[in-house]
Amino acid sequence: MARSLGVEHHAINVSAGIRVDGPWHIQNVNAYHSRLKSWVAKFRGVATCYLTNYLDWFRAIDRAKGNGLKPVQWLALAVGGSS
Repeated sequence: MARSLGVEHHAINVSAGIRVDGPWHIQNVNAYHSRLKSWVAKFRGVATCYLTNYLDWFRAIDRAKGNGLKPVQWLALAVGGSS
């Protein structure tokens, strides 16, 4: 699937005790999954047809932590404007 989507994929064999493969670490995945799960839980689930929107929203928030954007700037980004 990764190849057909053109994304980089690194398999880590946890059952063999491997947790790190260079810069790829299983805890990064676990931490991201935990943040995503707790964020989606606030909405008590999401409709599948809107899942991409929710994932994009989460990704933007997760990547922008600590950048100091004000709510009006977030709104401008969401509607494609600039502020």
